[in-house]
Amino acid sequence: MMKWLNRPLYGALTLVLVWTVCRLVFLWNTGIPQPRIHDEFSYLLQADIFAHGHLAIPQHPLGRFFESPHILVRPKYASKYPPGQALFLAVGQWLLGSPFYGVLIGNALMLFTFCLMLYAFVSPRWALAVSAIFALVLSPSMYWTDSYFGGSIAASGGALVLLGIGLYREKQAAMAGAIFATGTLLLFWTRPYEGGVFTLVLLVVFARELWRTLRRSVLLIALSVLAIGGAWTGYYNQAITGSPFRLPYLLHDHQYNATPVFWFIPMRPEPTYTHSRLAAQHGTNGWEASVYRGNKPQWRSLGADLIASLQAVRYSIENEAVLTLLNPDARNNPLFRKMAAVSGVFLAALAAALFVLTIPVASTDPIFRKMAIVAGVFLLALSLESFHNLHYTAPVWAALALMNAVWAQRVWNLRIRKLPVGGVLVLLVLMLQILIFPYQALQIFPVTSTKAAGDSTGPPAQDNWNDRRAALIQRLSRLDSPEVVLVRYPSPDWNIGEEWVYNGADIDHQRVVFAHDLGVEQNRALLNYYPDRTALLMTFDAATAQEKIGPYPAAHAQPRPSAFRFRS
Repeated sequence: MMKWLNRPLYGALTLVLVWTVCRLVFLWNTGIPQPRIHDEFSYLLQADIFAHGHLAIPQHPLGRFFESPHILVRPKYASKYPPGQALFLAVGQWLLGSPFYGVLIGNALMLFTFCLMLYAFVSPRWALAVSAIFALVLSPSMYWTDSYFGGSIAASGGALVLLGIGLYREKQAAMAGAIFATGTLLLFWTRPYEGGVFTLVLLVVFARELWRTLRRSVLLIALSVLAIGGAWTGYYNQAITGSPFRLPYLLHDHQYNATPVFWFIPMRPEPTYTHSRLAAQHGTNGWEASVYRGNKPQWRSLGADLIASLQAVRYSIENEAVLTLLNPDARNNPLFRKMAAVSGVFLAALAAALFVLTIPVASTDPIFRKMAIVAGVFLLALSLESFHNLHYTAPVWAALALMNAVWAQRVWNLRIRKLPVGGVLVLLVLMLQILIFPYQALQIFPVTSTKAAGDSTGPPAQDNWNDRRAALIQRLSRLDSPEVVLVRYPSPDWNIGEEWVYNGADIDHQRVVFAHDLGVEQNRALLNYYPDRTALLMTFDAATAQEKIGPYPAAHAQPRPSAFRFRS
């Protein structure tokens, strides 16, 4: 069995197979999650566009009713984000019926590429051990595996770039150039800025070694793959923005954002918005602007990130599912909860301290030093951005994995007065990491299944707005006629993180269309455009945040009769 796992391809495939089976078992228990964050709806829109065989959809004549954060409605209807994540979601939608399977394909690709990359630099034992740790990181509650945000595709790109370099260092194989170029394209199609920094720094730290063994055939292959990918990228940009050199992200930034991407750049004048809810998100006094101002000076942001990380560990350790499994009465014991939180922080701090204390041993390895430089420069570049999320760091995860593997391989043989101290330290750190991550898998057990959302015979959906939105769509879709739902919020900045107005690629032919309420006069144009749809009005109770839906006022429209019973 060990001889089988010593072979990179077989070892990586075994890890991916085990992880995939476990993930599908959890998925069977929980059902496919519904999107809830603006970014997720944007990625899903582009995935639906790809699944329909298009790069972009022509501008809708009433696009102003469908404008929501992170999507473009002019000159084309599309997502603002690079295409990488959406391509994988589209594959899941096209092949398996749901874009969520594209998320799982991306997770599996990340583990596969990480494992192969580690085999190229360290012994099989440590390649598999560190890859298994990252398999635990990708547990069902980790948002890279339980949402449509992304992260794994960019991490796979970083791993492929490193794998290409590793193969070239070892054999100068022609395949190394193609792998390196493919990883570079994945990075550009997911995290262009962070991926560019990562790739550039990698090339710099390996420059002397690569130059000494330069083979023109490998370079030509890499450039050819990059040229093909670059041509397709230009074609994609042209289809959305009208220019092969203008990214959809930059066009959206020009049309909507007053907040710059980097915190050291001053705010821009506020654009003119179709409706005030866009201003509450993107404007000079909107949510993004408040985050931007809160991140200056930058050290406050870094401190907030650290505090947020510690709070996340505390929340996870205190999670009711874990405490219930440990002790059914523990939830009512405040002392136990506090001890659990302290224990979680202690485990993480102890693992980090042991790692740091043994860095001098690992730093004798040139690969460890190179990865440390890459990670340091990358994090410095990341600190310049106005916003911070974990998936922004995805390109550097491969370098961090390699640092851990080299560290373990070096420290393992450390002896002090003939005592095998190194082996004990490595096992202890690995055990601490293993103890920290499994809580994520346990979190999902108490979650109510969403498989029967909208099905009165099944269990009720969990009390989240995104599940209620999915259940509403299912109920309305059963009616005789299609509907257009005008959404009226209590105020422009009301629950700005919850946006009901997102649609698919083919708005005019979907059963339920969501649109912003732009006032009686403008709404008339929408209702005239959809004469065969039942017009509904969605409002919200400002105190309870509960949505209410009923017929659009008859004084302003003549909707077709509907069999739907309107309930608050």
